[in-house]
Amino acid sequence: MKIVFPVLSLEMGGGARFIYHLANALVDKGHDVEVVMPEKGLQVWPLRAKLRRVKELTPYSIPSADFILPNFYLTVKPAWESRRGQVVRLSLGYEPLWVSESETAKQTYLIGAPIMSISQWHRQLLLQETGLQSTVISGGVDTSTFRPYPKPSALTGRKNIFYIMRDPTSGYTWKGGSDFLQAVNQVKEHIDFELTVSIPENAQFASAVPCRVKTSTTDQELAQLYAEADLFVYTSYFEAFGLPPLEAMASGTAVISTDCGGNRDYVRSGENCLLVPPSDIDQLSSAIRYLLTDEMERQRLANAGHLFAQTWTWQRTADQVEAFLLSLK
Repeated sequence: MKIVFPVLSLEMGGGARFIYHLANALVDKGHDVEVVMPEKGLQVWPLRAKLRRVKELTPYSIPSADFILPNFYLTVKPAWESRRGQVVRLSLGYEPLWVSESETAKQTYLIGAPIMSISQWHRQLLLQETGLQSTVISGGVDTSTFRPYPKPSALTGRKNIFYIMRDPTSGYTWKGGSDFLQAVNQVKEHIDFELTVSIPENAQFASAVPCRVKTSTTDQELAQLYAEADLFVYTSYFEAFGLPPLEAMASGTAVISTDCGGNRDYVRSGENCLLVPPSDIDQLSSAIRYLLTDEMERQRLANAGHLFAQTWTWQRTADQVEAFLLSLK
């Protein structure tokens, strides 16, 4: 099949990473995959699919294809109006929850195109907000890259917490970064630990807890940060799926995550991670203290998470997408 992904950019962020992984996995399955992106769009993630640069996304810049998969509300109109192939709305998140043009974004779901959502929670949200059914495809993880590494704490004796800080001024108001900083500040009063923070947007932030700030521009760099940590913490209020906890599990690192919706498809509190309610700083700090001090429990959760993540591959995601697209023919 010829499959086209019209995108605005392939910059930092889970949506861009989802697209690049899925496009590459579909190429590996033998499909003709092309990503169409404006000249000003940034490409951070490597593609094995074709990349077509255009001045801007318009109906005339979309090539002919069997299927066109717009994944953000601003890419739906040019895909739909191009009439160059069957449009399937790939929703990586329900945009009216965070974009200013909420009604415009909602209308892009009501055009009559089939919809793919990325978790059961996401499917239910779309049904509730639009009255439309969608087919769930799951996110994945590259287990050849996201895998265990030796943990420096085995030599230093100081446990390391890893956190990905998204910049609220860039629109990421639902990621819970201030909650995390409050929680680790409480924990620091009782326990000594190291803190590593990755900031994809290169934003400035203030932390009362000393930390090492890293910028990860490749999956390999990100994988090493996950794997070297003893504990990964995720604090989103809502997510359509949420790749980081699954990637941390694959990396052999214990996970504490908020119950943010889309991750319910793969998190099992007390089995492969610990779950806390969003914005509950006391429960979050208690969970962090617990896993920093209980070596056996932390290792049990890390081992269980690593084993669980092994079947959640991008090849599996590509299989799900392929089967759905074939069902539409």
